[in-house]
Formats: sequence, structure tokens, C-alpha cells
Amino acid sequence: MPVVLGILASLFIGMSDTFGRASARRADAVSHVSTQMLVGVIVALPLTLIIDSSFVGRDIASGLLSGILVAGGLSVVYRGMADASSAVVAPVAAVFAAVLPLVWDLVQGATLGALAIAGCAVAIVSLALTTFNPDLGEKVRAGLTLGIVGGFMFGLSIIFVVDTSEVSGVWPAVAQRASGFVAMALLAAQRSLPTFLPPSVRRFGVLGGVTGALGMVFWTIGGQQGDLGTVSVISSTYPAVVVLLATQFDHDEMRWWQGLGVAGAIAGTALIALS
Repeated sequence: MPVVLGILASLFIGMSDTFGRASARRADAVSHVSTQMLVGVIVALPLTLIIDSSFVGRDIASGLLSGILVAGGLSVVYRGMADASSAVVAPVAAVFAAVLPLVWDLVQGATLGALAIAGCAVAIVSLALTTFNPDLGEKVRAGLTLGIVGGFMFGLSIIFVVDTSEVSGVWPAVAQRASGFVAMALLAAQRSLPTFLPPSVRRFGVLGGVTGALGMVFWTIGGQQGDLGTVSVISSTYPAVVVLLATQFDHDEMRWWQGLGVAGAIAGTALIALS
């Protein structure tokens, strides 16, 4: 079940990033993340009544800290995807989201079998292949910087929200979305930016909020029930989803190595599932 939840997290986070990419081209990333986070609270809160969830103070505090980190990380990543290139920013951020929780899990005493190790290695390498583009020129340096900063914040946020007790269920994800909204709303006010997206692009924020919240709920529950590291590696294959959606709706061309990366992400997930 944790593997299935990780796959679902990857699909929904990939859709959310696609909407974030579209929004960041038309409006400020801070306004998008603020809108996305508030919608996420509205989506995730009712799930506490459907999925067995208990209000655990320690896990709520961890979720609140995660929200500040993920909001900052997403605003950096979305701006990088708009100003530099999603082909650089997305895979770098995804690698951090995969590697940091995996390292944390191993430090905490987790052990991985040979198949799981191979699956993690294949999936992580595939992230770079999935969105690599040799024609980026000067955008590479800016994209790497923003990807590293945003990815580091995102990776830490995953550790805080997913490394929580199974009994808390969805509540850490709810807390994450709530504190993320407050953090972005305050930042928007400080920069004299609108808290919410303008009506012309608000649909991207709403759709990104719905899919992002569901993705984070699946990621959180999967990590609570299984290994934090391996579930995070599976969930972090979402750039493959972004690439596939971009070829369908943004008329991006999928190159042979991107196809290999998508296939590798699937193969890595399969190896982890078999372990």
C-alpha cells in the first residue's frame, strides 16, 4: 500500500507542478503558492473525517514547520520554472526531495534490501534524465541555484511532515497547508503583492491546490505506513509526470533521453515495490 500511495503522490504532485508552472508565467509565484495553500487546507481538512486521524500535538507542530519550508520552497521552484527552466529546476528540486528523506531514514536506522537500493538509484538518476535539456544556455546556472535552494527547503519539509506518527493521519498535511498559507500571505503583504491570484489565472491556483493537497496527503500517509525514504523516492518521480503533461498540453517535445528517464522512473518504482 505505501508504494501505491507513493505513486499517487507522484501523479498528483506532478499535476500540481504543471499548474504552478502555468501560473508562474502569468502571475507572481507568491500569490500562486498562497492561493494553492489555502485551497489545500479546504481540501485536506475534510479528509481527517474520512481517514482515521488523531490530533497529535508533536505531529501538528512538525506539520506547521513543514508548511513554512514547503511554501518557501515552492515559491522559489515555481519562480525558477518560469524565469529559468523547469528542465533544470524541477529535477534538481526533486532529487533533494528524494535524497534528503532517504538519508534521514537511513540515519534513523532504516535498512534497505538490494532491490530497494537499486530501485532508489535508478529512480534518482532517472529524475535527471527526465527533464535534461542541452539547449538551455545561460538558464542553467540560474536554474541550478533556484533548484538547489527550493529543493533543499522542499526536502526538509518532506521530512517534517512525513516522519510523523501513523495515528496522526492527515493532520500533519493539514497543518502544513495552513502554515504555508499564513507564511505566504504575510510575505505577500510585506511585498505589497496580492494574496490571491487574479481571476484570469485563479483556476491554476485552485487546481494546483487540490492536486497538491491530495499529493501531499498520499505522500504523508504512505511515509507513515511504510519507509519514509523509499516512499519519498517514489513520490519524487513527479517530474516525469510534468514532462508527460507538458508534451500533451504545452506542445513540448519529448526527447529520447527524457523517454528513457520516464521509463527509468517506472522501473525504479517497480524495483522498490518488489523489494
